[in-house]
Amino acid sequence: FNSAGRQLVTQLLKKPAEWVLVPRAQLLRAMKTLYGVGAETFDEILKTNRGFEILHEGETATDISADDPEASVVKFVNQVIREAIAERATDIHVEPLENDIRIRYRIDGILHEVAVPPQLRVLHAAIISRLKVMSHMDIAERRLPQDGRMNLHANNQEIDVRVSTIPTVNGESISLRLLARGGQQFGFQRLDLSERQENVIRRLLAQPNGIILLTGPTGCGKSTSLYCFLSTINSVSRRIITIEEPVEYKLPGVLQMDVKPEIDFTFARGLRHILRQDPNVVMVGEIRDVETADIAIRAAMTGHLVFSTLHTNDAVGGITRLLDMDVEPFLLSSVVKSFIAQRLVRTICPECAEKVEYPGEYLGEIGFPVKELGTKFMRGKGCDHCRQTGYQGRAAIYEICVVTEPLRKMIMQKRDGGELKQCAIAEGMETLRQDGWRRVAQGSTTIEEVVRVTQTDEVMAETTEDAEPVVKR
Repeated sequence: FNSAGRQLVTQLLKKPAEWVLVPRAQLLRAMKTLYGVGAETFDEILKTNRGFEILHEGETATDISADDPEASVVKFVNQVIREAIAERATDIHVEPLENDIRIRYRIDGILHEVAVPPQLRVLHAAIISRLKVMSHMDIAERRLPQDGRMNLHANNQEIDVRVSTIPTVNGESISLRLLARGGQQFGFQRLDLSERQENVIRRLLAQPNGIILLTGPTGCGKSTSLYCFLSTINSVSRRIITIEEPVEYKLPGVLQMDVKPEIDFTFARGLRHILRQDPNVVMVGEIRDVETADIAIRAAMTGHLVFSTLHTNDAVGGITRLLDMDVEPFLLSSVVKSFIAQRLVRTICPECAEKVEYPGEYLGEIGFPVKELGTKFMRGKGCDHCRQTGYQGRAAIYEICVVTEPLRKMIMQKRDGGELKQCAIAEGMETLRQDGWRRVAQGSTTIEEVVRVTQTDEVMAETTEDAEPVVKR
């Protein structure tokens, strides 16, 4: 042991220091907790750690852990990305504040701030430059937004990283979107549908033509669901072509294209050329404008099965969005087969799950079916395994609106969204919240989480914050 160090610690603490032998991994975890994610950078043992490599197509992998004048920044950036991958983060944000920087991970859809050693915060510009080099951006350009990408290999896993920078008044902010490139399985098992939902979806996928639209905000799993649909119907007798922005995962046997706005290769232009390629099934990443909507409808009318997405809050909102785009009501009602809304809810951490009883008054206010499901459900207490959140992972909830004959008539009459939704519910549609209650009854998620992702007004948000469940000991 370092006797001089022991004496120094004793003087600083003004009490005897007890020395114990611990595994290196445990010591590094403690350093990260106390001093931030970059604490490992200062460990000399890291000089022999390869970290991960940048993979350039057609080139030899480049080792980015070499010992050079910028090694501390290189190691710190490596550690931030490695930690994000280990924490299952989907995004990393490096944000400049007035006299500081902030690093945040998005884990299970929620942002978490990462502790960083204070001495590393002065390296903001160097960190941004390092990430720009890795993603092939212009490090001298700090006035304009830039986009780039890089491929990483970490722990026998390939990660595709999309990088974006924007200039702010306090300096450049950079965001990284992490996408695992290999090992992804797409199918109905991944969707985890109820038996009723699976039957409805299978009937829709069996249609020879028409449009199936998925709706929801960015990051709610629409692309994953589309990939699952395409994987289910993929066969040697079907020619499937997609146009996406960007292609997130490669599907075997499917022709996939990226849009390229910089050369005017848009969704509409790409879709127009896809239809000359004799496809059976077409997937368009998003319907953003009237031109894309018109071409998609024309494709469905000429015998193609078309999949796409819209940014709306619920399934019926897709109808009003297309009507707002001046899509003819008779075309919409005859061509679109279904609108499927979805959200991702966090699932309960299995390490700290416990049964709780919710106040009946609270359940009544949020419209929970107490008589059918009761008042006692699982909830995560919070532990080190889940960052004290009580949640680990996510699952989807769905709202499937099949365009039936009564709904077609109302679309032709251009009824408002409220009337359309009432008609869809009368025709058997389960809302997002109702499907969320199914997840609660299964013990997959919590009532609070379902309310959070499906709340529609401020009153509901206040109700969620005020009501605390009573834990049964």
